[in-house]
Amino acid sequence: METNSRMVNSESATNLSLGPKRTWAKTRQSRSNARRAKIDMNNTQVSPGRSDPELRGAVHSAVGRMDDWLGRFGETSQDLYDFYATKYGQFAKRIYYRRPLAGTLCVAPFVFMEAFVPAMRGWFWPKTRFPLADAHYAMGFAYLHQATGKKDYLSRAKQFLDALERSRCPGFKHHGWGYPFDWETNGGNMRSATPLITTVPYCYEAFAAVNEVEGDNRYRPTLHSIAQHMYEDYAQNQIDESVSSTSYGPKDNSRIVNANAYRAYALTRAAKDFQNEQYWQSGERNLNFVLRSQQDDGSWLYSTDGRNSFTDHFHTCFVMKALAKIERLTGHPGCHDALERGVRYYFDHLVDKNDLPLPLIGS
Repeated sequence: METNSRMVNSESATNLSLGPKRTWAKTRQSRSNARRAKIDMNNTQVSPGRSDPELRGAVHSAVGRMDDWLGRFGETSQDLYDFYATKYGQFAKRIYYRRPLAGTLCVAPFVFMEAFVPAMRGWFWPKTRFPLADAHYAMGFAYLHQATGKKDYLSRAKQFLDALERSRCPGFKHHGWGYPFDWETNGGNMRSATPLITTVPYCYEAFAAVNEVEGDNRYRPTLHSIAQHMYEDYAQNQIDESVSSTSYGPKDNSRIVNANAYRAYALTRAAKDFQNEQYWQSGERNLNFVLRSQQDDGSWLYSTDGRNSFTDHFHTCFVMKALAKIERLTGHPGCHDALERGVRYYFDHLVDKNDLPLPLIGS
């Protein structure tokens, strides 16, 4: 149910009025043979190095080629996890998690094919439609319509939203989305069409983007349904009065940092969209979990439950992206400080000498 109550009281350090907009610019220097990142968090000036008309032309050309490619390729695709979506692939991963030596032998053929003949994925699993991709395409075409005024782009965006309506997870009162395959993890098997808090926020953003450019609130009931799903359907493990960790799917008890970052951002956005204080209060507890989980060196482990004690570049980016969005919406000082430390860690430890991302740190 929507409320019109004020989002937070005047004593709160955080409020849901639009806070200062910042971008994270970086300069690099060498110190004791180790690279350091100097981050000016208040610098909003970007110098692309080329004149604006030239840059706009290059972007327009790139987007056009991408659109042409999508038309030729189609809206279904192979996926990184295709080998492991098969029954044998799930078995091999399950053995690997429980008995690493024997499991290494089981997964070795897939590792070889991934590295040298990735096209063989099509032999094991059909091309599939992914809600995560549909959400991004819907957002992309909505933004293209907003930038160009071309109605065809808005029509394309709506087509992807229609696909999302068809692919929502069955058996749930509210709208949610997950993976279209069974996913074996070291915490058990996540069945196909299980809603995932790392997927649903993108779908919320997709419906919100089209709703914004269309301006008639046609998708507002769907947005409210998604918000209710994120608010109601994920288990919250309370750590103390101000900190909770969300589940990844509706029933697990994991403590995965990027999952908390996703839910924190999405409920913050929904709190503003629907003026619902309960969304913000629940999301803020997940945000506090993310902030508290940051290590002394500025990094985040994938999870804090002891099962996945590693740091990698793309999950770190997921966390920082969510914090940046929350900071942009609220001006939350904790997000700003965490991002300063996280960005420094990222450039010091998660990119190589050629500025290419490193896979992971830890095990």
